[in-house]
Amino acid sequence: MVKNLKDNETVFTPLDVIKSEAKRRNVPVDFFKVPERMIVTFQTVAFNFVQERFEGEPKRWFYGDAQPLQIINFGKKKIGVIKCWIGAPAAAMTLEELIACGANKIIEVGMAGGIQDYLQLGEIVVVKKALRDEGTSLHYFPSEKEFEPSEKLRERLIKILMEKKLRYRVGSVWTTDGVYRETKSKFLKFRELGVLGVNMETSALFAVAKYRNVQIASIQVISDILSEKGWLPAFSHVNVVENLKKAIEHAIECLAEI
Repeated sequence: MVKNLKDNETVFTPLDVIKSEAKRRNVPVDFFKVPERMIVTFQTVAFNFVQERFEGEPKRWFYGDAQPLQIINFGKKKIGVIKCWIGAPAAAMTLEELIACGANKIIEVGMAGGIQDYLQLGEIVVVKKALRDEGTSLHYFPSEKEFEPSEKLRERLIKILMEKKLRYRVGSVWTTDGVYRETKSKFLKFRELGVLGVNMETSALFAVAKYRNVQIASIQVISDILSEKGWLPAFSHVNVVENLKKAIEHAIECLAEI
């Protein structure tokens, strides 16, 4: 048992959890090792696309089938892709464990609800900044209300999208863990700030990455629209699905070049 902890020192760490699980399964800690380059996504369609499109094999990782992980070969690089649980707490927890297992260059590929009138379904957004409206990042940086990605990863991602001649936007997202409390007054406040979309994970993931000193970037696809008239869900719209596949494909290419 650890004794004489400092006031701000955690009682246990992600690595402690990995070691405990390795002991329980009677495997070495390296059994859970992942590539340093990782894609975190939340959509089954995106994960299935990776399995079908790229050469690789599944890895029986920490959570097994509950959070499937595929390791693909892209050029001379190995890149891991994990289908993560949704929401800031779950995504942050998983990212902590991935980092403890070797990840240090991460791209989040997700979906966001558009809150600007000019956004179209399926539009691609490279995240420049994530505004916190969730509680997980509070435990990492209590006084900060917004988080930025790795400039190197973000700019490389933008360069690839430009080379592919894909339409995209660069802007901020609002991250909330109160998915059913996205009120009119709240979304109008963020819209007036110029925020493009809302999701449930990005600010927490950026906070964890900053705290652990690893690189992260995020690419989002507009999958639904919020307006004064209500909500337009379109998660299975052809433009959304196709651009989600393109987003994850180009995120993989970006990681292979870093």
